[in-house]
Amino acid sequence: MLKDLVYLNYWQRKELLRTKVLTFPVIKWWQSSELCEVERIIFDKVKDRKNILDIGAGDLKLKHKFQQAGYSGDYHTQDIGAEFAYDYNELSEIANQYSAIICLDVIEHLSLEEGLSLIHKLSSLLTADGVMIIQTPNGRCIRNPLISDMTHVHCYNLPDLWAYLTCMNLRVEGFRVVFEALDKSYLQRLQKLLARYIITRLFGLDYADNIFVVAHK
Repeated sequence: MLKDLVYLNYWQRKELLRTKVLTFPVIKWWQSSELCEVERIIFDKVKDRKNILDIGAGDLKLKHKFQQAGYSGDYHTQDIGAEFAYDYNELSEIANQYSAIICLDVIEHLSLEEGLSLIHKLSSLLTADGVMIIQTPNGRCIRNPLISDMTHVHCYNLPDLWAYLTCMNLRVEGFRVVFEALDKSYLQRLQKLLARYIITRLFGLDYADNIFVVAHK
């Protein structure tokens, strides 16, 4: 039952969050023909892996960037769309094991039950020493992720996602992602710092647009 996954290890997760002091560094994403900071972190995690499975591969830009940066292993893609050519359209078609799985901006398009089911499915496709990388909008962001895309269904917060994956016996690193251009003026940077102080200290929310986890088997 999908609903069983929602409450899997529920009290273990609550206790973990109660007793663990969590700090998640902020990393940046920006539009570029080269690897931005987020993409560079992903690349460094997977560049020596034998094969990669990219779930929700979209316009295939990440695949092309990684190959241009020097990745020479097998890079397989999956997406339900029909605008580009993918190796797989459905998860049920995938029989291989992968040493790296990338799933960026996908789980927010699914219900919580379906999103967690996907995470378990991807974990089962990992090799014994595999790594799974997930990015999704930040449910704690002051800019509600549901207003930016009508296909978004469910939002995740980073501590909960970290705890869920940790209780799946994965070793998890977590990051907060901001969408930020590199050429901001001094005044723009000062305004940004003030806004972030107000968002976090007065409103108790987050300014980071996305969350990003790296889960090792």
